[in-house]
Amino acid sequence: MISSRKLLFILIGIIIVLLILNAITFFNFEYGTYFFKKFNFDKEKNIPSIFSSLLLLGASATLLYVSFKPLTFKISKIFWRSLSFIFLFLSFDELLRIHEKIGKFTGNYIKGEGIFHYAWLIPYGILLLVIMFIYAKSIFALPVKVRNNMIISGILFVGGAVGIEMITGLFIENNQLYTSEAIRSSKSIFLLYSIEETLEMLGVSYFIYTLLSCLESHKVTENY
Repeated sequence: MISSRKLLFILIGIIIVLLILNAITFFNFEYGTYFFKKFNFDKEKNIPSIFSSLLLLGASATLLYVSFKPLTFKISKIFWRSLSFIFLFLSFDELLRIHEKIGKFTGNYIKGEGIFHYAWLIPYGILLLVIMFIYAKSIFALPVKVRNNMIISGILFVGGAVGIEMITGLFIENNQLYTSEAIRSSKSIFLLYSIEETLEMLGVSYFIYTLLSCLESHKVTENY
């Protein structure tokens, strides 16, 4: 069975390859071309978005797997299984862009401005705070290394998905990029969403590594 460290290196390698292919679309910035559609980080249902969705699905499956394994520390199975459900939703969200549909609905009632230019950040931000509050006690009950690695992965993922998205929204408003064409043609926006997607993929990859290394270190064996 492949070790958690080797799997992490493989996932990072794939991310680097995808980032290089995305960078090629930066230097050959033709929005409607076949290559752009297949490898640009901002396009839907292409190779990078499918990979991101599979990463999240992999995290969901790993969380569920961990919940069935006896560990050397005590923590509720509900913790692992409820997190598994959240990552399952995020997997579908990544592929189907559910957050964008929620953003359009939210925008009908709340005008997103500044860092909340993308209105989906409002309901998702509230949910994120609620989830952090609910899971804080369980996360700090984890072994120190597992806890710290989980926090690092969360910072990477949320920093990309929420932090960079806020910066992007602010940039759009400050530079008055109010048409889809203006946004698509902006190289700065290209760099921002490239950083965003890269951080998200790295965060989920590191989270999977964290879960698997937790099993390697804390799974109860027959000789335990």
